Amino acid sequence: MAGLTPETFLAVAEMVAGHLRLKEADRWSPHVCRLKLHSFTAEFPEVNDPQLMWAAEKWIQSTDPQAFHRFPVWAELMAPLYRTEGGLANRSWGPKEGLPKFVQFKPAQMALLPQQPVSIHAAPDPANAQAYALVQGSQRPALPPADEAQGLTDEQWRAYLQQVKEVAAA
Repeated sequence: MAGLTPETFLAVAEMVAGHLRLKEADRWSPHVCRLKLHSFTAEFPEVNDPQLMWAAEKWIQSTDPQAFHRFPVWAELMAPLYRTEGGLANRSWGPKEGLPKFVQFKPAQMALLPQQPVSIHAAPDPANAQAYALVQGSQRPALPPADEAQGLTDEQWRAYLQQVKEVAAA
């Protein structure tokens, strides 16, 4: 598996900086570039050159040209590539479905992802954090897909929730 090269990382950083119209004095120094590369690869070790370039271009295309933007945090920049939580990429949730073939994750990259899904946000009520624990181990989603849920009667919802409860208890 080819990893991320410093040349590609720097090219993407320049591409984003150019899009943000950063003045020359605000550009990263060579030392800062090395630190930023290390920071990025520590947070997203599985990302390769085409994936970073594709995600950065998608991020650039999604920004409103009239609005003020700052340099994105890594989880913002990688949001086009990963499933997101609160608009930020969550590595533990894996890559998005339907990615173009050239940026799809290879098995070696998938092996680098966390094995257990974890929320990147703290519980809304820290004193009651257990109430917000992720449901794991079930093969059935907690709720039906949105296209199936539309138009369900109260009785159909009760039946579905009872079925989920029985599956969870098994």
